[in-house]
Amino acid sequence: MSDLPDTFDDAFSVVEQSEWLRKVFPSVVDAELPGEVEPFSFVPAAGLAEVAAAVRVGPGGLLVDLACGRGGPGLWVARRLGARLRGVDASPVAVAAATRRRALFGPGLDARFAVGDLAGTGLDDGVADAVVCVDAFQFSEDHDPVVRELRRVLRPGGRLALTCWESRDLGDSAVPARFAGLRCGELLRRGGLADVEVVERPGWEQRRRAAYEAALAAGPSDDAGLALMREEARSALGSLPRLRRVLVTATNPA
Repeated sequence: MSDLPDTFDDAFSVVEQSEWLRKVFPSVVDAELPGEVEPFSFVPAAGLAEVAAAVRVGPGGLLVDLACGRGGPGLWVARRLGARLRGVDASPVAVAAATRRRALFGPGLDARFAVGDLAGTGLDDGVADAVVCVDAFQFSEDHDPVVRELRRVLRPGGRLALTCWESRDLGDSAVPARFAGLRCGELLRRGGLADVEVVERPGWEQRRRAAYEAALAAGPSDDAGLALMREEARSALGSLPRLRRVLVTATNPA
């Protein structure tokens, strides 16, 4: 499809202009998600609550949202915890959208967003009480520098929670290459993180399937976001049984 986005800036621009992705997609993923979240990920409200519980940040603590996108999920978690939020994303379009979205979460939330990447956040050493990364860890071509960056920005004892997918069979050529060899827990342990736990969340993957099926079932439309989701659905639906949906948590050791 020649009009598919070439970059994350292009993709986020499509999302910002798409009624289907901003309104219909979140309701299919989970009708319990507040409207201000407008996610471009597949984590339901209960999943975000699980992420919030896993990071163990108290009121006033600093939460970093790595690859924050348009900001909604990280803002939801920060508001739930009473935490301060620093979001980082490689897309200036996403960072601008997240900055605008901040106002929808109430005047008392301390949240700021800046351009940076998975392996180079621009944040100070040990600044974060916790880091979250929602459905983005797989996009790094080299995960070891990303894990080093996670450890660098996390204070000793700080917590990490990330959501991702992994191939059920290591090296499976029938799944997208970014998932075929991915073992998040092993990467985190190799990078020196402790208390690493990887848990499968098949219910979340059912939400992803539902979103794809809703896109394919929608009627004729000139909505570019719907076209984007339909193209993703056609390429991804067949491989869903070969992937496992995971929540990964870890601690930066003292």
